[in-house]
Amino acid sequence: MLSETASAASAEKVIPRVSGKGAIQYIRPTLSRNELKSVLESLVQEEVSFGQGVLNFERAFARTFDFQHATAVDSYTSAFHLALLATELTAEDQIILPVSAPLSLLDAVHYVGAKVVLVDLAKDSLHADSDALLAQINEKTKVIFLPYTLGSYKDFTPLYEKLEAAGLRKGKEQRIRVIEDISHVVGHDVNGHQAGSNADIAIVGLNEDHLMTIGKGAVVLTDSHNLFSTIKDLRVQGGNRPYRVRFDYAITDYQAAMGLEQLGNLSAMIERRRRMGVLYKEAIANSRLKSFFVAPEHDVCGAFPVIADADVTHTQRYFASLQIETRRVFPNGPLHHIMGLKALDFPNAEKLFQRGLLLPLYPMLNKAAVEKITAAIRGFY
Repeated sequence: MLSETASAASAEKVIPRVSGKGAIQYIRPTLSRNELKSVLESLVQEEVSFGQGVLNFERAFARTFDFQHATAVDSYTSAFHLALLATELTAEDQIILPVSAPLSLLDAVHYVGAKVVLVDLAKDSLHADSDALLAQINEKTKVIFLPYTLGSYKDFTPLYEKLEAAGLRKGKEQRIRVIEDISHVVGHDVNGHQAGSNADIAIVGLNEDHLMTIGKGAVVLTDSHNLFSTIKDLRVQGGNRPYRVRFDYAITDYQAAMGLEQLGNLSAMIERRRRMGVLYKEAIANSRLKSFFVAPEHDVCGAFPVIADADVTHTQRYFASLQIETRRVFPNGPLHHIMGLKALDFPNAEKLFQRGLLLPLYPMLNKAAVEKITAAIRGFY
């Protein structure tokens, strides 16, 4: 397994770099003059630490996405760490998560010492099968993690209904908590239902590869006052409170100012991504590639994965030859590689890693770039 991982990493290093005139970058943060102006205004007012600007951003964030509480923190990993602490996950407990979960979550789980129970993806899907997740539940299970990988939407309502029917999420003493990562679908409404609204805690990453960005950071959302109180208390060090271990996880007011501007632009950014996703999907229908995005009207397209019959190295060289930068579906390797588990136990995720590639898809792409990418998709050999 380790030799396979090293081999894959070595192969990726020899892919020609994409640069120069006409080259299409894999990603560019969606920042307008308004975001830069808001940051400058905040700095002019010497709002360089945690203060009222952050509180205003949190209130606006919670109100926009119909949650009772929002807590902004300085990193994606920090958000997961506080969420796990709020659920009281300990070394005696287990968390169930799909192999597509972000590395930041794995790090946070190790911070609290809990055991990871990893589940493979369903065939030809970016999601684990709900029944496969439920089958891993035992008396030590405390948390189930549900991501919307790359912006691929999935209705998790049946999973919640089965948890409730089993008596695992009834009443105040819920035995199992659910954390959803909505970083690539935040603000996305399907039939009046927003992703993350059923979860105990929802995480929204704010890194450059997420729908919204303040450079680096995240927001933790919840409707539970008890969970919020714990997260809020642990987020900032110091004060006159009784001592406990707390963390320096707060963001600054100027980051919050940028986040407020991004909130106002989110709907337009999602619509732009969806339109590009539809064009890519149409191009794939006339190519040798395929994608696991099957419902462009539901998927947000945080990125756009394509899967070939050949090894990913061939596909990546093809797009590089056309000056189109790409990334592997799991840039750091899938979690079963990182954890040193057998590839044979995760055949669907392994196939996606060995044959899947991410194409550029972000609001800053212009019409010419999108046309070049769609032409490249159709011309893949």
